[in-house]
Amino acid sequence: MTQTAVLLLLAATAVAMVDWWAVATHRLGIEFIAKPMVMIFLIGVALAIDAPDNVSRGVVIAALGASLVGDVVLMTPDARFELGLFAFLVGHILYVVAFADHMQLVPALVAVAGVAVAGSMVMPPVLRAVSTHGRFLTAAVVAYMFALSATSVAAASTGIVVAAVGGAAFFVSDALLGWGRFVGPTPGGRPAVMITYHVGQAGLVTWLAFV
Repeated sequence: MTQTAVLLLLAATAVAMVDWWAVATHRLGIEFIAKPMVMIFLIGVALAIDAPDNVSRGVVIAALGASLVGDVVLMTPDARFELGLFAFLVGHILYVVAFADHMQLVPALVAVAGVAVAGSMVMPPVLRAVSTHGRFLTAAVVAYMFALSATSVAAASTGIVVAAVGGAAFFVSDALLGWGRFVGPTPGGRPAVMITYHVGQAGLVTWLAFV
Protein backbone atom coordinates (compact mmCIF):
# COMPACT_ATOMS: atom_id res chain seq x y z
CA MET A 1 0.00 0.00 0.00
CA THR A 2 1.01 3.62 -0.42
CA GLN A 3 2.21 5.62 2.56
CA THR A 4 -0.98 7.70 2.43
CA ALA A 5 -3.13 4.56 2.52
CA VAL A 6 -1.20 3.23 5.53
CA LEU A 7 -1.57 6.52 7.41
CA LEU A 8 -5.30 6.65 6.67
CA LEU A 9 -5.65 3.03 7.81
CA LEU A 10 -3.88 3.87 11.07
CA ALA A 11 -6.20 6.85 11.51
CA ALA A 12 -9.22 4.63 10.89
CA THR A 13 -7.89 2.17 13.49
CA ALA A 14 -7.39 4.89 16.07
CA VAL A 15 -10.88 6.31 15.54
CA ALA A 16 -12.34 2.79 15.61
CA MET A 17 -10.76 2.21 19.00
CA VAL A 18 -12.35 5.44 20.23
CA ASP A 19 -15.67 4.18 18.92
CA TRP A 20 -15.27 0.83 20.73
CA TRP A 21 -14.58 2.70 23.97
CA ALA A 22 -17.59 4.96 23.38
CA VAL A 23 -19.83 1.96 22.77
CA ALA A 24 -18.53 0.13 25.84
CA THR A 25 -19.03 3.18 28.09
CA HIS A 26 -22.32 4.32 26.51
CA ARG A 27 -20.97 7.69 25.36
CA LEU A 28 -23.42 8.23 22.51
CA GLY A 29 -22.16 11.70 21.59
CA ILE A 30 -18.67 10.38 20.87
CA GLU A 31 -20.05 7.31 19.10
CA PHE A 32 -22.13 9.50 16.77
CA ILE A 33 -18.89 11.15 15.58
CA ALA A 34 -16.43 8.26 15.70
CA LYS A 35 -18.53 5.57 14.00
CA PRO A 36 -19.06 7.39 10.67
CA MET A 37 -15.53 8.79 10.79
CA VAL A 38 -14.13 5.25 10.65
CA MET A 39 -15.94 4.64 7.37
CA ILE A 40 -14.84 7.99 5.97
CA PHE A 41 -11.20 7.14 6.69
CA LEU A 42 -11.65 3.70 5.11
CA ILE A 43 -13.04 5.35 1.98
CA GLY A 44 -9.86 7.42 2.00
CA VAL A 45 -7.82 4.21 2.28
CA ALA A 46 -9.59 2.77 -0.77
CA LEU A 47 -8.89 5.95 -2.74
CA ALA A 48 -5.22 6.01 -1.70
CA ILE A 49 -4.40 2.36 -2.39
CA ASP A 50 -2.38 1.90 -5.56
CA ALA A 51 -4.74 -0.73 -6.99
CA PRO A 52 -4.50 -1.89 -10.63
CA ASP A 53 -8.22 -2.77 -10.70
CA ASN A 54 -9.96 0.59 -10.61
CA VAL A 55 -13.36 -0.97 -11.30
CA SER A 56 -13.19 -3.06 -8.14
CA ARG A 57 -11.90 -0.03 -6.24
CA GLY A 58 -14.89 2.02 -7.36
CA VAL A 59 -17.35 -0.70 -6.36
CA VAL A 60 -15.67 -1.12 -2.95
CA ILE A 61 -15.91 2.63 -2.38
CA ALA A 62 -19.61 2.46 -3.26
CA ALA A 63 -20.03 -0.43 -0.78
CA LEU A 64 -18.32 1.62 1.92
CA GLY A 65 -20.62 4.53 1.09
CA ALA A 66 -23.67 2.30 1.49
CA SER A 67 -22.30 1.07 4.83
CA LEU A 68 -21.74 4.67 5.93
CA VAL A 69 -25.37 5.45 5.13
CA GLY A 70 -26.45 2.38 7.10
CA ASP A 71 -24.33 3.43 10.07
CA VAL A 72 -25.82 6.92 10.12
CA VAL A 73 -29.41 5.70 9.68
CA LEU A 74 -29.11 3.21 12.54
CA MET A 75 -27.66 5.86 14.87
CA THR A 76 -30.49 8.38 14.48
CA PRO A 77 -32.95 8.65 17.40
CA ASP A 78 -35.90 7.49 15.26
CA ALA A 79 -33.81 4.87 13.46
CA ARG A 80 -35.67 2.57 11.09
CA PHE A 81 -33.99 -0.80 11.28
CA GLU A 82 -35.36 -1.77 7.87
CA LEU A 83 -33.75 1.25 6.17
CA GLY A 84 -30.40 0.54 7.76
CA LEU A 85 -30.72 -3.11 6.77
CA PHE A 86 -31.43 -2.09 3.17
CA ALA A 87 -28.36 0.16 3.04
CA PHE A 88 -26.13 -2.67 4.24
CA LEU A 89 -27.85 -5.08 1.84
CA VAL A 90 -26.81 -2.81 -1.02
CA GLY A 91 -23.29 -2.70 0.43
CA HIS A 92 -23.02 -6.48 0.46
CA ILE A 93 -24.27 -6.77 -3.11
CA LEU A 94 -21.62 -4.26 -4.17
CA TYR A 95 -18.91 -6.20 -2.33
CA VAL A 96 -19.90 -9.38 -4.15
CA VAL A 97 -19.70 -7.52 -7.45
CA ALA A 98 -16.23 -6.21 -6.53
CA PHE A 99 -14.96 -9.73 -5.82
CA ALA A 100 -16.70 -11.43 -8.75
CA ASP A 101 -13.79 -11.27 -11.21
CA HIS A 102 -11.26 -12.52 -8.65
CA MET A 103 -12.95 -15.66 -7.32
CA GLN A 104 -11.31 -19.10 -7.41
CA LEU A 105 -13.10 -22.44 -7.27
CA VAL A 106 -11.30 -24.23 -4.42
CA PRO A 107 -11.40 -21.34 -1.92
CA ALA A 108 -15.05 -20.81 -2.90
CA LEU A 109 -15.99 -24.39 -2.05
CA VAL A 110 -14.21 -24.19 1.29
CA ALA A 111 -15.92 -20.88 2.04
CA VAL A 112 -19.37 -22.23 1.15
CA ALA A 113 -18.85 -25.12 3.57
CA GLY A 114 -17.69 -22.81 6.34
CA VAL A 115 -20.55 -20.36 5.89
CA ALA A 116 -23.06 -23.21 5.75
CA VAL A 117 -21.84 -24.59 9.08
CA ALA A 118 -21.78 -21.17 10.76
CA GLY A 119 -25.14 -20.22 9.30
CA SER A 120 -26.79 -23.43 10.48
CA MET A 121 -25.89 -22.52 14.05
CA VAL A 122 -26.92 -18.86 13.97
CA MET A 123 -29.64 -18.36 11.38
CA PRO A 124 -32.45 -20.71 12.59
CA PRO A 125 -32.79 -19.13 16.08
CA VAL A 126 -32.60 -15.62 14.60
CA LEU A 127 -35.23 -16.38 11.96
CA ARG A 128 -37.56 -17.96 14.51
CA ALA A 129 -37.30 -14.82 16.62
CA VAL A 130 -37.65 -12.46 13.64
CA SER A 131 -40.78 -14.28 12.41
CA THR A 132 -42.70 -12.83 15.34
CA HIS A 133 -42.09 -9.32 13.96
CA GLY A 134 -44.03 -9.79 10.73
CA ARG A 135 -43.49 -11.06 7.21
CA PHE A 136 -41.84 -7.95 5.80
CA LEU A 137 -39.03 -7.84 8.35
CA THR A 138 -38.63 -11.62 8.12
CA ALA A 139 -38.22 -11.42 4.33
CA ALA A 140 -35.78 -8.51 4.67
CA VAL A 141 -33.65 -10.39 7.21
CA VAL A 142 -33.61 -13.54 5.05
CA ALA A 143 -32.47 -11.51 2.03
CA TYR A 144 -29.82 -9.84 4.14
CA MET A 145 -28.55 -13.15 5.48
CA PHE A 146 -28.08 -14.44 1.94
CA ALA A 147 -26.27 -11.24 0.92
CA LEU A 148 -24.04 -11.36 4.01
CA SER A 149 -23.20 -15.01 3.33
CA ALA A 150 -22.47 -14.19 -0.31
CA THR A 151 -20.03 -11.47 0.73
CA SER A 152 -18.20 -13.85 3.07
CA VAL A 153 -17.98 -16.53 0.38
CA ALA A 154 -16.95 -14.12 -2.37
CA ALA A 155 -14.26 -12.52 -0.19
CA ALA A 156 -12.76 -15.87 0.81
CA SER A 157 -12.98 -17.07 -2.79
CA THR A 158 -10.34 -14.55 -3.83
CA GLY A 159 -7.75 -16.61 -1.96
CA ILE A 160 -6.46 -13.40 -0.36
CA VAL A 161 -6.15 -13.70 3.42
CA VAL A 162 -7.18 -10.15 4.36
CA ALA A 163 -10.30 -10.46 2.22
CA ALA A 164 -11.22 -13.80 3.78
CA VAL A 165 -10.67 -12.43 7.29
CA GLY A 166 -12.72 -9.35 6.43
CA GLY A 167 -15.62 -11.38 5.10
CA ALA A 168 -15.56 -13.72 8.10
CA ALA A 169 -15.38 -10.85 10.60
CA PHE A 170 -18.29 -9.07 8.92
CA PHE A 171 -20.31 -12.30 9.12
CA VAL A 172 -19.52 -12.68 12.82
CA SER A 173 -20.41 -9.03 13.50
CA ASP A 174 -23.83 -9.27 11.90
CA ALA A 175 -24.47 -12.67 13.46
CA LEU A 176 -23.79 -11.14 16.88
CA LEU A 177 -25.92 -8.11 16.02
CA GLY A 178 -28.84 -10.23 14.85
CA TRP A 179 -28.61 -12.51 17.86
CA GLY A 180 -28.49 -9.59 20.27
CA ARG A 181 -31.39 -7.79 18.63
CA PHE A 182 -33.78 -10.72 18.22
CA VAL A 183 -32.67 -13.69 20.34
CA GLY A 184 -30.83 -12.66 23.51
CA PRO A 185 -27.59 -11.28 24.97
CA THR A 186 -24.45 -11.90 22.92
CA PRO A 187 -20.92 -12.55 24.21
CA GLY A 188 -19.11 -9.23 24.35
CA GLY A 189 -22.24 -7.20 23.66
CA ARG A 190 -22.14 -4.20 21.31
CA PRO A 191 -18.35 -3.71 21.60
CA ALA A 192 -17.85 -7.19 20.08
CA VAL A 193 -20.24 -6.27 17.27
CA MET A 194 -18.33 -3.08 16.48
CA ILE A 195 -14.84 -4.60 16.76
CA THR A 196 -15.67 -7.39 14.31
CA TYR A 197 -17.52 -4.93 12.06
CA HIS A 198 -14.55 -2.61 11.74
CA VAL A 199 -12.10 -5.50 11.28
CA GLY A 200 -14.39 -6.82 8.55
CA GLN A 201 -14.64 -3.52 6.69
CA ALA A 202 -10.88 -2.94 6.98
CA GLY A 203 -10.15 -6.38 5.54
CA LEU A 204 -12.54 -5.86 2.63
CA VAL A 205 -10.85 -2.55 1.83
CA THR A 206 -7.17 -3.50 2.20
CA TRP A 207 -7.83 -6.46 -0.09
CA LEU A 208 -7.48 -3.97 -2.94
CA ALA A 209 -3.74 -3.72 -2.25
CA PHE A 210 -3.27 -7.42 -3.04
CA VAL A 211 -5.32 -7.75 -6.23
